[in-house]
Amino acid sequence: MRTLVACMGAAIVLFTCTMMHAQQHYAWNVSDSLPSDLPLPTIRVLKTTGDGYIFAAVPYWGTGSSYLVAYDNGGRPVMYKKVSSACTDFKMQANGFLTYYDYDAKKFFLLDSTLAIVDSFSAQNGYTTDEHDLKILENGHVLVIGYAYITVDMSVIVPGGSRNARVIVNAIQELDEYKRVVFEWKADEHYAYTDVGPEVNLLDESFEFTHINSIDVDRDGGLIISVRHMDEITKVDRKTGAVVWRFGGKKNQFTFTNDTLGFSGQHSACILPNGNLLLFDNGVYRDTPFSRALEYTLDAANHTARLVWSYRNTPDVASIFWGNAQRLSNGNTLIGWGYAGIAATEVDPAGNTVFEMTFPKDVYSYRIYRFPMRRGSAVSSVSSTALVSGFTLDQNYPNPFNPSTTIRYSLPRSSPVTLAIYDVFGRCVKELVSEEQSAGHHTIVFDGAAYSSGVYIYRMRAGSFNETKKMVLVR
Repeated sequence: MRTLVACMGAAIVLFTCTMMHAQQHYAWNVSDSLPSDLPLPTIRVLKTTGDGYIFAAVPYWGTGSSYLVAYDNGGRPVMYKKVSSACTDFKMQANGFLTYYDYDAKKFFLLDSTLAIVDSFSAQNGYTTDEHDLKILENGHVLVIGYAYITVDMSVIVPGGSRNARVIVNAIQELDEYKRVVFEWKADEHYAYTDVGPEVNLLDESFEFTHINSIDVDRDGGLIISVRHMDEITKVDRKTGAVVWRFGGKKNQFTFTNDTLGFSGQHSACILPNGNLLLFDNGVYRDTPFSRALEYTLDAANHTARLVWSYRNTPDVASIFWGNAQRLSNGNTLIGWGYAGIAATEVDPAGNTVFEMTFPKDVYSYRIYRFPMRRGSAVSSVSSTALVSGFTLDQNYPNPFNPSTTIRYSLPRSSPVTLAIYDVFGRCVKELVSEEQSAGHHTIVFDGAAYSSGVYIYRMRAGSFNETKKMVLVR
């Protein structure tokens, strides 16, 4: 796998699950003539929203064409790409790249800001890549969910169970920069089949066991896993694979305070900068179903879960599946309602609606996000400055390459940086970086598709640091 931050024609600022930088306002040059099958939402903007554009994969469901779209607050696409297959989870990763899942390819694709594919990710070790979530980590590793079919004798587990039940099981894998599995967590090794909620009938000849639909990383490095079919959020030690705690469902270890409803069939969970847990509660198993966004403070030592914030729409929205909640940098929360009549709602901390988006009939999006974007910098810094002791320029990988390769470098302090590609005659063929950059580890991708085979030299200057290395393009 190539490293995951590329040189982009129009670059993207860093984003994490819980924090976004200020938007630099501009618009892409999108033709006034839009495709007739590109869904255009109806939007109400009532107050000041968070920074950025609205990202959606539409329509995920139905017979219409599938698009990856970023809309402005007026509902106009500022960029879009038609894809041949149903798609989900179009979003910006922490390194500034965009990713989405393609159902035909059964993998996640990595896109630059022109929506060109620059890489892809798949589950390994015999697992098929699950569509629900993918997370690119600060060290360049990737968290991906896989699934596989296994045969289970359910007759020894529940009376009347099938002797040859076909069961779908999940695994979470961490892939390094070479797409090697460095950590694997198999859900069926840590949960009992009887832990499932009402959505699963253990007497069926075939069923999906856990249905993991989101993954995040806690502040201590542990995994936060949303397990829909158990109505549960689980924390897992990423070093040992041990279950740290279980929140919700039959094996809940926490006492709910300030919340008598709990959650069920939830579809996303992430950790906020303050350590709180934000999730989208589909609420499908209440007597009268309704969905909401929830924020809990979890005390793992005393096993208490205090509801500190929630949003329930008026009138109620009941989303039987999909959906997400995203905390924005200004404190607002964007709620994607999934399979529901309202596509997305943004509310302020007091629960006042500031933005609402509705798609045309029969158009839905798996999740909906807001991300800030800007032109300018071609590189994203993705790691702590505490790990950088001096200026470095690494050898590109892969080398030789065709057609693209990744260059890594590190800055111990904020510095003006230039990074350029030269041919063997010393002529500059491409300037990759020319700007002031913050301390940290940086990566950039050089796309050699427009260049002929041969030896090239890349040179980095940062203050008094000046270093060159050779690389070989093979076409």
